[in-house]
Amino acid sequence: MRTQIRTYVFCLKLGVALFPSFFLLDYFVYPDHKYALLMIRFGITLYLAIVLFFITRINEKYNFPIVLLSMFLIAFSISLMCFITGDGFASPYYAGLLQIIIISMLFFKIRPKKYALLILAIIVQHFILLSFIPWESKDLVINIQALGIFALVAILGHNFVYDLAKENQTLKGFLPICASCKKIRDDQGYWNQIESYIKDHSEAEFSHGICPDCAEKLYPGIDLYDE
Repeated sequence: MRTQIRTYVFCLKLGVALFPSFFLLDYFVYPDHKYALLMIRFGITLYLAIVLFFITRINEKYNFPIVLLSMFLIAFSISLMCFITGDGFASPYYAGLLQIIIISMLFFKIRPKKYALLILAIIVQHFILLSFIPWESKDLVINIQALGIFALVAILGHNFVYDLAKENQTLKGFLPICASCKKIRDDQGYWNQIESYIKDHSEAEFSHGICPDCAEKLYPGIDLYDE
């Protein structure tokens, strides 16, 4: 299992363990809404459990968007709980968004622009949803200050962690490569396509084409490089 997939699995397990455990807070702080809040927590936990089951069984290219969607849905559910209880910006649940921002900063090795868009989406949905119920200016200011400061710190911290991870992924030493298919064996013993391995361990991006020798072999008699 590749490092990034293991990270996704860890984050999903963290969500499955922590998200329902906060129902104790629901039970004592919002007893009148405990059943509605329980349904939200149950639904999100079930969704995360399903994603956790399938994350290693589906095509790898779908893992990243699915995990991003999961993070956004957790954030939306937290904002929805603030909405349902009627406290809106005054609800203590907004602190859950701070946890999501920090966790994603520490464990998501995604490009800084994509990470910034994820954080922006999480914050924007929160303020849009809670703007539909009565709110006081002081509560709005507290939310703006807390989420804004955490978002700024998280984005800067993510940039640092991302750059550090990329430096550590620089290709060094000997690479075990198959003499026939040219796949590369990683540290976990899995064989990867050379394009995937280099992309994961460097800043390189690939654009495929056909060299003159292969063009002559595959398409004899056709000059693909005729200008």
